[in-house]
Amino acid sequence: MRAAHRLARIVGIGVFLAVSGLPAAAFTPSERIVLVSQSSAGTGNDLMLREIAEIWTKNKLVEQLVGNENVTGALGENARRFVAQENEGNPHVLFAYTASTLNQSILSNSIFTPDKFTPIVMLVTSPAVVVVNKDSAFQTLDDLIKAAKEKPGAIVQGGGPYGGASAMVGHALHEKAGAELPYTPFKGGGEAVTQLLGNHVQFIIENPGEINQYLKADQLRVLATTTKLPTMPDVKTLEELGYGINVPDSFRAIFAPPGISKEAQDYYIALFEKTRDLPDWQNFIAEDGLVDFWMTGTEAGKYAADAAAVYTALDEKMGLMKK
Repeated sequence: MRAAHRLARIVGIGVFLAVSGLPAAAFTPSERIVLVSQSSAGTGNDLMLREIAEIWTKNKLVEQLVGNENVTGALGENARRFVAQENEGNPHVLFAYTASTLNQSILSNSIFTPDKFTPIVMLVTSPAVVVVNKDSAFQTLDDLIKAAKEKPGAIVQGGGPYGGASAMVGHALHEKAGAELPYTPFKGGGEAVTQLLGNHVQFIIENPGEINQYLKADQLRVLATTTKLPTMPDVKTLEELGYGINVPDSFRAIFAPPGISKEAQDYYIALFEKTRDLPDWQNFIAEDGLVDFWMTGTEAGKYAADAAAVYTALDEKMGLMKK
């Protein structure tokens, strides 16, 4: 499919912007820049890309139009194929590459592994938080683990589909603590929160963005986090509590199609460096409970490859790998 035909079908926001503050480069975009998400509109990755487009618009960082494209379906395979195969060599397409994107490619035995993309930047991570109902008898994580050991199978974790980040952290915690912590899957984190509020499960492990409104309403209580959070300075991490686990925090990165030039890669790294320093971006990640996690180019690609090895081992332990 020719580039003009590909981009003609892309529906998204577009704003003409003036170049400002970026170093001179051998490459500058000559067509609309397309920000691709494998998620549907309104989800975390989609909203992040739209925030990026808005920041570029407001701060006049690029001269071309910027559009958003949601390529959903097939556990992310449609989006991976769209970027890596249909847009190979196209320097005007950027992809929100996430921990979910990575692990779904492992579980589906996809040919579109991390090395099939051009790494631009790691942007942020979304730490996990261990949460109970405000009225729970468990005041500490030790209380919860003790109860699980005393009554095996009685302390149930709720979360999204089995194999997601919540289930992985829960499985690793169960192994580290030596306590039975059964997992009940729901359609997503939002439903898991509802089940916790109704006391149908005893705890959940979710990202801060999923539970912030309930914390503010004093309906939930956090027992631990996987990474120290500035917004929760008094909450200890799993490691600090003696339950350190080897599960990478869910990351959000920007990758490009394979076959783009080094000049194009460098241009986008510089563009995101400029974006990262802006108050608009800092406010966005703070409000969403995200943590700055900056890596560029080869380093970002290596991190994704290393994370793939960890996820593969976890998938095998959890019985998720296809025979």
